[in-house]
Amino acid sequence: VDGLELARELGRTLSLCDVAVISGMALGIDSAAHEGALAAGAQTIAVLACGPERAYPARRKQLHSELAQRAAVVSELPPGTVPYRWAFPARNRIIAALAQMTVVVEAAERSGSLITAEIAADLGRSVGAVPGHPGSWHSSGANSLLRDGAHLVRDARDILDDLYGAGVVGADRARPLPLPAGLSADHQAVIRAVESGFSTAASIGESCGAAADVLAPLTELELLGVLRRRDDGTYVRL
Repeated sequence: VDGLELARELGRTLSLCDVAVISGMALGIDSAAHEGALAAGAQTIAVLACGPERAYPARRKQLHSELAQRAAVVSELPPGTVPYRWAFPARNRIIAALAQMTVVVEAAERSGSLITAEIAADLGRSVGAVPGHPGSWHSSGANSLLRDGAHLVRDARDILDDLYGAGVVGADRARPLPLPAGLSADHQAVIRAVESGFSTAASIGESCGAAADVLAPLTELELLGVLRRRDDGTYVRL
């Protein structure tokens, strides 16, 4: 999976889970994340380094129009302001401040995404990065973040897990992720029990008929990323 495809999928899945995607509408990863979110319900915000009515870069005019109509386009700069070079790192501080978590999908060593990540860390916000090939300059910055302690992000579940732990308001009310194919009847029964409000292994077992019979499905669903076991031993649907 390349960076653009992953960014688009992250945007789509997070939007389905009622998590807003905040980015800068730049060519590449930024635009892909916005496009994924728009495809799933428009849970996305574009923060611009120019006047809010300007589509920059110009090739993103259609995306800008769709974001303005269906989602949100914001800027601290007045209408008519052209995109000066200094405005981009200044814009990044707004993205970092608005977001509960900053995720770097692909970044070279001097990428502006690393500025956003640094500001987010200074603000006490979570920082995540997608690992890339050690020899790829496209991923050298993201790999450096991981070396320095950023959270590993392989898919949307890693982000959601970090956000749940961070106590994001409304996280428990987020729409669940789509279920993987091939689940057994036992798996589906356990999922129905958890979605009905049963959260402990004992109560889930009583709902399904036998406590011992749900231990294996619970473990398997946790490994599949469908359920998460909290520190208190209760289970929640992801």
